[in-house]
Amino acid sequence: MADWRTELDERQQKEVELARLYARDFAHGTDGHSRLMLIERLAGMLDEAGTGQPAPSKIIDFTVLDVPYHSQWEFDANLTRQDCGPACVEMVCEYVKPEIDHTTDAIMKHITGGADRGVWVRELQQAAADLYGVTLRRSDNSLFESLMGWIENGQPVIVLVWYGSFLTRLDRGYTEGHFMVAVGYDKFTYQGETQRRLLIHDPDFYGANTLTQGAFIPVTEKHFMDMWNDYPGARIALVPETS
Repeated sequence: MADWRTELDERQQKEVELARLYARDFAHGTDGHSRLMLIERLAGMLDEAGTGQPAPSKIIDFTVLDVPYHSQWEFDANLTRQDCGPACVEMVCEYVKPEIDHTTDAIMKHITGGADRGVWVRELQQAAADLYGVTLRRSDNSLFESLMGWIENGQPVIVLVWYGSFLTRLDRGYTEGHFMVAVGYDKFTYQGETQRRLLIHDPDFYGANTLTQGAFIPVTEKHFMDMWNDYPGARIALVPETS
């Protein structure tokens, strides 16, 4: 059977390559997500069935924690737009202590008294202890392997990154420090090479698809490390003590 790619014009071939790059490095709810993912999947099926070549990507290992997702744009997160940290505390602490329920606004108000300002790492730690009885242990200069190990141990991790380095973020207007939650990872092969991705909950998602786009976003190891290293804070992680 002839190579199916010879039937495509130059524009179509470039779109297939774009779709494969997107699926490898980003693959979450940005504009055109469904179309690009469909193109990538169909191209892989044609490769495998038509030319005898292996599928371009295949997941070989993964761990995902069932951490509830919360957006900092939800109806109960209206006190300020600087509440990504409290939203992350809500996600992690509801995973550790599901019997306790606090809103993002309540956590933010506990920290700032209602003031519209950013929050410090130590304030997130104190709020988690006060409102949930959860200890968030701070780790600096953390490694990607450390994140994988904590997740494997059932501990979702709050990470502080430089949001301007997140190439496919929804909120294009914000480019400074930002809290997210690492909730899983996977290992996959891509064109014969083994790569790793982190699965994150990003609270800075809004709109009709908030609950699907902001949760379990796959980010390649290199992309995530760029985001983490670009924040001038030595790869900060907040790890909940679960026992």
